[in-house]
Amino acid sequence: MAARQRATRKKTSRANRGLEDTLRNLERQLPSNARTLVRDLRNNLKSLQKQVEQARAEREARWARLERQVRSDAAKLIRRLEKAVEPKPAGKKTTRKAAAKKKTGRKTTSRKKAARKTTARKKTARKKTARKTTGRKKTARKTTGRKKTARKTSRR
Repeated sequence: MAARQRATRKKTSRANRGLEDTLRNLERQLPSNARTLVRDLRNNLKSLQKQVEQARAEREARWARLERQVRSDAAKLIRRLEKAVEPKPAGKKTTRKAAAKKKTGRKTTSRKKAARKTTARKKTARKKTARKTTGRKKTARKTTGRKKTARKTSRR
């Protein structure tokens, strides 16, 4: 990795030298008022080249990171695939105990469901008793009567 960076730095430094030489020659040939523009141009060019080098370095770092991530993900997937494909050892036939365990497992879930239902029933019963003790009654809405009267008045 370091060898690559050194090689790219040497290449860019050669290019920079050639460009700077031509800009200096141009600066010498120009009148004094245009020399300041060439100097500004040279400074801006240097800063731009630094930004480009930084962007290249960031790109290389990102690429290396992504490459590592892809390789590790691929290795994980290959391991999972090998594990899924490898032949399983010949298993024993299910015994009565294993079958009984399976059945009891099903019963516990149905028992749990039944327990949930009973707790829900108990909660509603508690609410009803609480309403009775507080004196609050549940009133039915009389919406059907209102709708019929509204219809009768609109027809007349």
